[in-house]
Amino acid sequence: MNVRETPRAVAHTVEWEFAQSTYASVLAEVPAALFPYWAQTVHAEFPCIPREASFYAQSAEGLMMFFDCAAASGRPCALPSRAADSVWHAWVRLDAPGLDRFCIRHFGRTIPHVERAQMKADMGRALAACLVQARRRASKPPAGPDLPRLFTLDARLGMPHGFGYALIGGMVACSRLDELGHPDGLPDFARALAPRSLLLAGLISEAEYARVHGPVCSPADTTWCGIGSDADADADGDSDGGGSDGGASCGSCCGGGGGCGS
Repeated sequence: MNVRETPRAVAHTVEWEFAQSTYASVLAEVPAALFPYWAQTVHAEFPCIPREASFYAQSAEGLMMFFDCAAASGRPCALPSRAADSVWHAWVRLDAPGLDRFCIRHFGRTIPHVERAQMKADMGRALAACLVQARRRASKPPAGPDLPRLFTLDARLGMPHGFGYALIGGMVACSRLDELGHPDGLPDFARALAPRSLLLAGLISEAEYARVHGPVCSPADTTWCGIGSDADADADGDSDGGGSDGGASCGSCCGGGGGCGS
């Protein structure tokens, strides 16, 4: 927290940022105590993270976007932002039962916080489920080239050691960010986030795929028309190495949503 700002000025900044969001009515019910608690404790887990009110407010908005995606998906979802995750972790520590009540009231269900090692689904496909829902919540084609705001949050905020998503040649790529929030090293192309992988994973329909990428051949002939096979889907969705599933090196350490447990 900026020590030169008075508590009233800080609260006003958070309230103003929340009021600009499409999730304004939901953010208005985020506990006022969460920001000071986050600011006081976040460095223990997320070193170098800025503790300004604006950074917190945008991170909290990203968390609402994720809750919305996870509740709507019906599948495990992975969080693509460490900035949003920092708020989630703080809220769980501060008042986990209150967070559950908040999610039930605003999203119709609890959104369990699940560490990567405990996720029952692979992180690549959980991240892909989040991408598809984030596009749909933004009224964008789920097979389209757009990157939803949730996926660009860490790069926009300069989140130290966050996930820097970008579109390169129409493909979703991700770079780990350094301690200053700048891309560090070569980007990884997240194969689980490719339109073909979204189709094979059942996250988008053939019609949604065809609307952006052209018609899909019959299932018996998918290989020659560029859609691949079930074996390709496993390769795209379940890889753990660099090259990348979108979850091992780029997704998040945390997830939530249907089927994740508690």
